[in-house]
Amino acid sequence: MQSQQQSKGEVIAEMRGKTDSFSIKDITSSGVKLENNDVGQITGKYQANFMETVSINMKTDGTSEWEGKGIQMAGKDMVVVTGHGKGRRTTDGNVAFEGEQKFMTQSPSLSWLNNTKGWIEGTANQSDQTFTAKVYAKK
Repeated sequence: MQSQQQSKGEVIAEMRGKTDSFSIKDITSSGVKLENNDVGQITGKYQANFMETVSINMKTDGTSEWEGKGIQMAGKDMVVVTGHGKGRRTTDGNVAFEGEQKFMTQSPSLSWLNNTKGWIEGTANQSDQTFTAKVYAKK
C-alpha cells in the first residue's frame, strides 16, 4: 500500500466513527467478505454526522480492499459520498486504510464538495470497533 503523499492537499475533514453492526457475507480460502455499518462525526471545513456502509474483502495475506457509500448530515444539508481503496493489517493488530472519495450535494453552502476529490487515510481498531481518518482534498 503506497500513500499518495504528492497528491494530498488541505485537510477538509477529520472523521471519528464506530462500527454499529457488521455482516459476514462470505468465507473462502482466499479471505473473508464482510460489510460494516458505521456511524460517527466529522469536523474540519464542515461539521456533520455520518452513516456509511463499507464492503470489505479481507485477504489471507493481511491486505484488504474496500468500497463505501455514505450519507453525511451537516445540519439540514446532506452530502452523499462514495469511495474505494485498500487496507493492511498493522503490527499492533489495527488496520490502516486509504483510498479515494467523491462527494455529491445540492447544498449551496457545501457545493464546493461537488468539485472536490478526496483522499482518505485512517486507522481502524478492530478490538473496540472504532476508527479515525483524515480526508484531504486531492490535488
